[in-house]
Amino acid sequence: MDWIIGCRRHTENRRHKPVRGSTPIAKLASNTPNTSNRTTLGRRYAVGSADLATPEPSAKKGRVSPSTMYSLKPKVVEFNEVWNDLRPSIIDIINLRPITNVQWHHKFSDVYDICVSIPKPLSDQLYTEVKKCITDHVAQKRAEISEVDPDLLLQEYHKMWTVFHEGAIYIHRLFGYLNKQFVKQKRCTDLDNFTQYAAFLQIPDVKEIGCLALEIWKEQLVKTILAKLVQLLLIAIDGDRKGNFPQVASVVSGVINSFVKMEETDFEAVPEGTRYRARESTTAFYQESFEKPLLMDTEQYYSALAQKMLAELSCSQYMEQVILLLEQEELRAKKYLHESSVDKVIQLCQKVMIKAHKEKLHAVCHELITNEENKDLRNMYRLLKPIQAGLSVMVKEFEEYVKRKGLEAVARLSGDNVPQQFVENVLKVYNKFNDMKTAVFMDDGEFSSGLDKALQGVVNSKEASPNASERLARYTDSLLKKTTKGLSETDLEAKLGSAIVIFRYIEDKDVFQKFYSKMLANRLIASTSISMDAEEMMINKLKQACGYEFTSKLSRMFTDIGLSQELSTSFDGHLVGVKESQPDVKFVPTTALVLQAGSWPLNAPQLSTSAAHSQTAQEVSNFHLPSILLPVCTEFEKFYTGKHNGRKLTWLFNMSQGDVRLCYLDKQYVAQMYVYQMAAVLCFERRDTISVQIIGEEIGVKGEYLLKTMRTIVDASILTCEDSTLTINSTLKLNKTMTSKRMKFRLQAPQINKPVEKEQESVANTVSQDRKYYMECAIVRIMKTRKVLKHNALVSEIMDQTKGRFTPDIPFIKKSIEDLIEKMYIQRTDQNDEYQYLA
Repeated sequence: MDWIIGCRRHTENRRHKPVRGSTPIAKLASNTPNTSNRTTLGRRYAVGSADLATPEPSAKKGRVSPSTMYSLKPKVVEFNEVWNDLRPSIIDIINLRPITNVQWHHKFSDVYDICVSIPKPLSDQLYTEVKKCITDHVAQKRAEISEVDPDLLLQEYHKMWTVFHEGAIYIHRLFGYLNKQFVKQKRCTDLDNFTQYAAFLQIPDVKEIGCLALEIWKEQLVKTILAKLVQLLLIAIDGDRKGNFPQVASVVSGVINSFVKMEETDFEAVPEGTRYRARESTTAFYQESFEKPLLMDTEQYYSALAQKMLAELSCSQYMEQVILLLEQEELRAKKYLHESSVDKVIQLCQKVMIKAHKEKLHAVCHELITNEENKDLRNMYRLLKPIQAGLSVMVKEFEEYVKRKGLEAVARLSGDNVPQQFVENVLKVYNKFNDMKTAVFMDDGEFSSGLDKALQGVVNSKEASPNASERLARYTDSLLKKTTKGLSETDLEAKLGSAIVIFRYIEDKDVFQKFYSKMLANRLIASTSISMDAEEMMINKLKQACGYEFTSKLSRMFTDIGLSQELSTSFDGHLVGVKESQPDVKFVPTTALVLQAGSWPLNAPQLSTSAAHSQTAQEVSNFHLPSILLPVCTEFEKFYTGKHNGRKLTWLFNMSQGDVRLCYLDKQYVAQMYVYQMAAVLCFERRDTISVQIIGEEIGVKGEYLLKTMRTIVDASILTCEDSTLTINSTLKLNKTMTSKRMKFRLQAPQINKPVEKEQESVANTVSQDRKYYMECAIVRIMKTRKVLKHNALVSEIMDQTKGRFTPDIPFIKKSIEDLIEKMYIQRTDQNDEYQYLA
C-alpha cells in the first residue's frame, strides 16, 4: 500500500519565510505551521502519521509548491549520494546553524528513505556514518579546546558544551525514525511475532543518536581534559568559599552539571520554553569524576577551618560561625552542584565541624542551661539536631534543670492556701520551660518528653504532703465553689485548663478521683457549686484526659441531681392530693435528693466501715427524727417505693439540712442547720433551759457526737452555756437576745474528728481496696485474652493497662498474681515464669 500525505490548510493566513542569519533551530521550529501540533521539532515522529506533512503550499521562496508531496513508499536509495547531501546539514544542526523548514523536512525524509530503502534497508550504514560524523566533529572540538589558555578553559568548554548539547537534542529529533525502527530493534528481543517486547538486552555499542552523541563527547573530549576541568572547578569553589569569584557562577554550574547531562538516557521531550531536555539521566560519571574529589576537598577545608576556629573563638562564637558557614555552603551547593550532592556536602560539613567536636559543645551545655542562655542554646540545638544522638546530653541537662527548679518552687509552701500555691508554682515552672522548649528547641519531641518527665518528678514527689492529687482536687474545689469571686467564665475555664495540665502529670489519678468525687458530692448536695456549667466543663476536661470510664461515676452524679429535681416536682404535685385527704397533718416543704449508692462517695453512719465513723454510727443509731419531719419523710418513702418497686431508700440524716425560723427574737432570723442540730434546737420550743443529757435522750444521740453537735449550736449563739467546757451535765439556755448581721446564716457541721488527716486515711483505705480489685480484674482480662503468658509479658501489659489510673509497683503486682492463683483464676504452667488462664 502506498501512503501519500498532503498538507493541511490552516485558518491563520500567516506567511512562513525561511529564517536567515543566526536564528537558532529552536526558533525555526516555533515558526513551522501547526499541523495538529505534530510537525514541530518538539514532538516524536511516527511512520504512517501526518508528521511527514509539509508546510502549507505556496509559490513563494522557501515554501513548498501545492503539488509537492512526500511518498512513504519504499524506494531504491543511492546511499552515498543521499548521505553526502545529509552530512553537511548534520554539522549545521549540531552547531546550531539555522536551516529552513523545507531543508529540515527534506533531511527528515532522507533519513526515512534510507531506513526503508529497497531491496535492503540501509539503517546499519546510516548509523555507522552518523557515528563517524559526530566523532569527527568532536575530534575537531577537542583539537580546538586543547589550544585554549588554561585560564579560559572553563568558559570555552562551557560554550562548546552548551552548543553541542542542544545540537545533540536536535540531531536526536532528526533521526527519530532511525532511533525507533533500528536502534530499539537492536536493543530488544521480540516474542510472540513482535506483538510485545518482553525484555531489553542492553547493547552498549547501539545507542539512540542523542545518547550516542553525548557518549562520544564524554569519551572523546571530556575524559581527555577531565583532570584540568575538575581542578579548575575545585579552585573556583574554593575561591567562592574565601570570597574570591574568579569565575562566573553560571559557567561553573554549567560545567559541573554537564557531567550529569552527558549521561542522559531518555530524550522524551519535555518543554522548557523553546528548549527540550532529556527525561532521565544517571549520576555515576558525575559522582566518580567530580563529586568524590569535591567531598575530599570539602572535608579537608572545613576540618582545618574548624580546628582554627576552636583555637581562636569561644564556644558561643564558634557555634554562630558554624551556623553561618553551613548556611553559606548550602547556598553554594545549590548554586553550583547537582541536587543529589547538596545533602552530601552539608552532612559532610556537619560531620567535620559538629560531630567531630560535639563533646566540646556538650561540655558547656550545663552552664548554658543553668544560666538560661537561650540564644546559645538555640544555636547548639540547631547544630546538634542533625547529628545522631547529638541531643541526648542537652535533653538530660534540660530535664534535670527543670526538675530542680520545679522542686524548689514547691518546697516552700505555707499558709491556708497551699493547694493554690502548689498549682500556681507548678504552672509557672511549666509555662516558663514550655515557652523555652518552643522558642529555643522548636517544640522538639525529645525536649517535650524531657519536660514531661521533669514535671512528673516534681508533681509526684514523695516528699510533698499532702500529695499532688489531693492538692489539685482541693484547688479545683476552691475554683468551683460559690465563694470564688472575681472570676469571669473565660478566666475560670483557663484556670481549670491549667489544672488539667498538672493533672496529666499525676501518677495516682485514682487518688485525685476519690478526693474530687467527695468534694463534688458536697458541692452538689449543699448547692454550693459556682454553676452547673462549670462543673460539667471540668468533668468534660477530665474525660478528655482519661476517658469515659474515669468520669462515669461523676457523670452519674450529675444525672442523679437532674432526676431528683424532676422527682421533687412530681412529689410536690403528689402532696397536693395528700394534703386534701389529710388536712390535719402538716407536711413541711421538702426537697429530696435520691442518689445512687454506687456512684456517690457517701456512707450512712450505720454503714460506715472506718473506726471513727463506726463510733459515730453507734452514737446516732437511735436517732429520733423530729416529729415535724416525720410525716413528709414517711410520705416520700411511700411515693418513691410506689414508683420504683424493689428499691430501698436509706436516709442520710448526717448530710440532711433544713431551715429553722427563729421567731422568738426581735427579728426573725433563719438558721440553716443539719437535721441533728435541728432536732436539738426543736427541744427548746416549750422550754428555755435543758441539760445536754436530756437533749441527748430526747433526740437519741449520745457521746462525743452529741457534745460536738451542741457545741456548734452554742458557737452560733442560739444557745448559751455558763460552763467553760461543755460536758454531758452542762445546762444550755435559749439565747433570747441573739443578734446577727445576717438574717439568714448557716451553722457549721459537727466535726467528729480531725477532718484532713481522717479524710486522707479514709481515701487511702478506699483507694487501696479499689486498686486491689482493679488490678485483679486487669490480670483476669489479660489472661482471658492471652490464655498463656510469660511473667514479664504479663507485668508489661498490666503496667500498660493501669497507667491511666495509677502506677503499680512490682511487689503489688506479684501479690495480686498470687491471690488470683489461690482463687484459681490462673495457674502456673510447667515453666515457672509462665501462667495459664483457668476457665
